[in-house]
Amino acid sequence: MSHTLDTVAADLLARPCGGVRMQLTQYGYPNDPYTDSETRRGHGAYHSLVRDESVALTDSGLRALGLSRGDVLRSHPWINIQLRGGGTLERRIDDRAPEANMRADLYQPGGFDRRLPDYADVSLRR
Repeated sequence: MSHTLDTVAADLLARPCGGVRMQLTQYGYPNDPYTDSETRRGHGAYHSLVRDESVALTDSGLRALGLSRGDVLRSHPWINIQLRGGGTLERRIDDRAPEANMRADLYQPGGFDRRLPDYADVSLRR
């Protein structure tokens, strides 16, 4: 009896299944104490910032998802942010967050959302 195994592409092996737990923060809201002039102009490190679409990731967050800065510039990837208790945010990686830890920083020009959790599972949208 012969058994065959399915082949898995190398890029799928390098990416996490189910998501990577990251700190979830927010920036760009009115009176953000850490804002900068580029954010106020709607300029991200990779692409223009868009309300309810843009997210900034730290370099360690990119690496955890199997991405590089070059990948983000070329392919403009989207991520799913699975919230505790249900719900998923879909965001496009448009900016870089300062490297303090692995995190996703939501662009929130409409205001800080206190309902969002401090951590979430982040995965690359396919």
